[in-house]
Amino acid sequence: MAKSAAPVAPDPARHRSFDRDAEPLHLRLKDPASAAAGPGIILAPPQRDRPAGHLLGVHLLGRLQVRLDEVAVQDWPSLRGRSLFKYLVTHRDPWPRREQLMEAFWPEAAPAAARNSLNVAVHGLRRAFRDSAGVQVVVLEDGTYRLAPGLLLSLDVDEFEPHAAAGQRLHAAGDLAGAVAEYERALALYQGDFLADDPYEDWPVMTREHLLLSYLDVLDRLSGLYFDRQQYGASVALCRLLVDRDRCREDAHRRLMRCFARQGQPHLALRQYQACADALDQDLGVDPEPATAALAQQIRRHQPV
Repeated sequence: MAKSAAPVAPDPARHRSFDRDAEPLHLRLKDPASAAAGPGIILAPPQRDRPAGHLLGVHLLGRLQVRLDEVAVQDWPSLRGRSLFKYLVTHRDPWPRREQLMEAFWPEAAPAAARNSLNVAVHGLRRAFRDSAGVQVVVLEDGTYRLAPGLLLSLDVDEFEPHAAAGQRLHAAGDLAGAVAEYERALALYQGDFLADDPYEDWPVMTREHLLLSYLDVLDRLSGLYFDRQQYGASVALCRLLVDRDRCREDAHRRLMRCFARQGQPHLALRQYQACADALDQDLGVDPEPATAALAQQIRRHQPV
């Protein structure tokens, strides 16, 4: 996971724009239109509460979204400049030196060529913000590139894991309602994999995998809490997301089977068992675990599960 420093401005003044009291996820999942829309990026607090300085909101989980105050930054003259911006906001402790950027983005180039490419990328990055919002965002200080002093950075990646971790702590402490709320906030932020629109860049790979594992863990934990609350429709929605990412995950298949059976749809439960068995056979060359096969047998016999 890339290091993430404290916000650019002092922490008490930071506006945590991504931390919101979202509508419960299980309600939004019932409405495909609202689920597709996602939480968006809420960047503009009431004027009376706004701290001094410009507010830079960045969404890196899924498709890149950037806003400077109320202005969306969408026109990127340089794709490499856009990638450079993503690198800067996720490498803030310490800010990267010129040589680090040259090595990250142009490792095979001669030093002079890499330096020239970096200058071109930075120019394109600065132009994107100048054309969109008229604000200088990236500065060079003592050979180090950083965000301009006075910017207040709100980054979804910085918000996601604290909510996931808070959910785990509350879950372990027995505060299930609190855990559900924190897990829902984490899932509302995870609109896609880290830098999903840069699948061929090397530097995001480890961070992407780390965040994906955290996301799958939240899906598992929250779907289990929904199941325990008898919110079977919500549990089904999250378990489907789990098996979409890992179709050999038997615990998720079993939870789906139980949800369907308890909703009076044993035929869907048995269909799920067959999907699990097919995935295991095709991907791993193994049969379902005894617990999965036994559950399917219970459902065939119309026994409580």
